[in-house]
Amino acid sequence: MKLHKLLLRQLNRMSIGYNIPPSDLPLWQKFIDRINKSYLEADQERYTLERSMNISSHELLNLNKRLEIAQHIARLGYWEIDLSNKIVFWSRELYLLYGLDTAKPPPNYGELIRMIHSADRSHMEELLNKAHTKGGDYQTELKIESAEGKYRWFHVTFQYNLKTNNNIIRGTSSDITDRKEREKEIESLHQQIIQSARYTGMADIAASTLHNVGNVLNSANVSVELLKEYMNQSDIKKIDNIENLLEKNLPHLPEYFRDDPQGQFIPKYLIALLQNIKKDYSLVTQEVENLGRNISHISDIIMTQNDISRASGLTEKVFLPDIIEAALGISTISFAQDNIHIEKKYQETPFVLVDKVKLLQVLINLIRNARDSLVENLKVDQKILTITLEQNKLTNDIIILFRDNGMGILPENLPKIFSLGFTTKEKGHGLGLHMSIINANDLGGSLSVESEGNGKGATFILTFPLIEPPSILQ
Repeated sequence: MKLHKLLLRQLNRMSIGYNIPPSDLPLWQKFIDRINKSYLEADQERYTLERSMNISSHELLNLNKRLEIAQHIARLGYWEIDLSNKIVFWSRELYLLYGLDTAKPPPNYGELIRMIHSADRSHMEELLNKAHTKGGDYQTELKIESAEGKYRWFHVTFQYNLKTNNNIIRGTSSDITDRKEREKEIESLHQQIIQSARYTGMADIAASTLHNVGNVLNSANVSVELLKEYMNQSDIKKIDNIENLLEKNLPHLPEYFRDDPQGQFIPKYLIALLQNIKKDYSLVTQEVENLGRNISHISDIIMTQNDISRASGLTEKVFLPDIIEAALGISTISFAQDNIHIEKKYQETPFVLVDKVKLLQVLINLIRNARDSLVENLKVDQKILTITLEQNKLTNDIIILFRDNGMGILPENLPKIFSLGFTTKEKGHGLGLHMSIINANDLGGSLSVESEGNGKGATFILTFPLIEPPSILQ
């Protein structure tokens, strides 16, 4: 008979043979006591172990329950895909999120892929293959069809560790449908705000246009009144008197001019009269030219306003100096009346393809902003707006700078100068510059500002890519 090694050790320690009857009774009793003690200790250890297992099992069940509750609150589930046999495992919460029966097994890999919306399916497969090939962490947002046939949005994150090489991709899926719907509502509201801001900006520009047209019309009215005054006071009416005298003495004009004192005066009178008529003619011509320029200016302003009022989104072939001049044309009278000098520094640039409407809106807003800043700054005697047009050959960008010596911008206002609703003007609404930066972004470019502080002027920098029209359009 083979004894257990622990029992054999106790026998050897007591010098007792396992096949020899005990001769020393006290020694044998001592041996029995030791064996009994060992059994008691073993029972205690077994009880402790069983108790620990029961506690651990209970804690594990509680922990798993808490995990399920946390997943349910977060609307998030865990999943695994075994790529070697295309087996899918997922947590109970994913059953609930997908509206599936928890008593049934999860769908296989092919069925799971088919649950993904057709627009997102190939992208998800591409990410899974990339994860299996290169490893790493991945995330995406996609729509998955529920048991009711409705699609819900999920944010999916997963990872694959190449070192373990177990062909198992592990990840989580969280239901973000509510967030997506809120984002859609926010985007809709944002578009409404942009549209409202655009209409408000157009209304402001239209009001400015009407104001400038009114200024031009005032100048035209002055020219008309001067012309009327010239006509009423013109010496040409005095020719009627000379005509009557000449007709009366027509049969004997030589004698009349030679002998009659009145006739002798007529040639000198006609010479003086013609000199006055020439002088009046010069003044009338000047006023007619002024009137023509004013009417042409009104026509240009109306054409620019029509351009601004058109729907944006259409790219057109434009010559940038002409666009800048058109934007300036709306405010030329205001600049002249406010004693603002405009300096133009235009580099030679090619024709470009650009959204003319959005570009005009940006330029007009920046020009108006510079004009307001210059008018507000009473500490400078010579108010100057410098407009620079240049091409960055390295980046192939168009750069238009508006530099003024107006009021400038406080350092704390620079970060929020383009924010919706931010304004430092008493009657401002904070839409002009906000819409300008949106339009600049839509042009594929950017809009930035630099200023050294209050009373030190500002420089607005508009940048957008130079896209030349096809040579056939040149």
